[in-house]
Amino acid sequence: MDNFSQSPPDNTTSVDPSQAQRDVLKAVFYCLLVVVFIRSFVMEPFRIPSSSMVPTLRVGDHIFVSKFSYGLSFPFTKLEFLSIAQPKRGDVIVFLWPRDESLHYVKRVVGIPGDKIQIKGQSIWINDKLVQKEIVNSDEIKSELSDQEMNEGNYFTEVVGETTHFIRHVPLSSLDIENTVLLEVVPPNQFFVMGDNRDESSDSRAWGFVPRQNIKGKAQLIWLSLDQAGAWNALRKIRWSRCIHLIH
Repeated sequence: MDNFSQSPPDNTTSVDPSQAQRDVLKAVFYCLLVVVFIRSFVMEPFRIPSSSMVPTLRVGDHIFVSKFSYGLSFPFTKLEFLSIAQPKRGDVIVFLWPRDESLHYVKRVVGIPGDKIQIKGQSIWINDKLVQKEIVNSDEIKSELSDQEMNEGNYFTEVVGETTHFIRHVPLSSLDIENTVLLEVVPPNQFFVMGDNRDESSDSRAWGFVPRQNIKGKAQLIWLSLDQAGAWNALRKIRWSRCIHLIH
């Protein structure tokens, strides 16, 4: 009698190439949808390219900006469909530069709608009240605030609104102080902003106010900081003390 071997049943199923392609496209679409949602309504990352916000923000800082702090806009537009709050004095904001909206700027809000801003030399008055500041004398704190490019000048703690933060001033001559006088009243839906690196910042003193609709969000967190002078083959390029650092 002949012996016949019985082949095991074939449990494999054939794969439809078109269905697999649709699944991949669907997964990519959902990923893009999540990215657009996060960037439009939750957080958006930015890299700091200039020193105008030293010592609060340094060149090479990578920050997250909260998109929902003030309101929500339709993606890729300035049209706000939900207003949550207004920027406050002392907030650090990212906005579209009014003179070229392809550029993003980061500055600190000093004046809100209706404020009278007066600046003379290195002193600021808001609604006829002098903004309080105190020079930093601690060598340890000054060492933390300065870097190789910003080791000159004086550092101060300043109080704007409810926010206490550090600023930097470079020495000015008495003639500079005498001739630097500015008086502005902030119009409705506009904001007066300044860099914390006060004497080396192009801001509302030079180009005017920031419209409310140009504001992208509030700078909340430094998640990564890279020393631009450091070598890529060394961990020392990362400024570890500035990583996961709240912005004040």
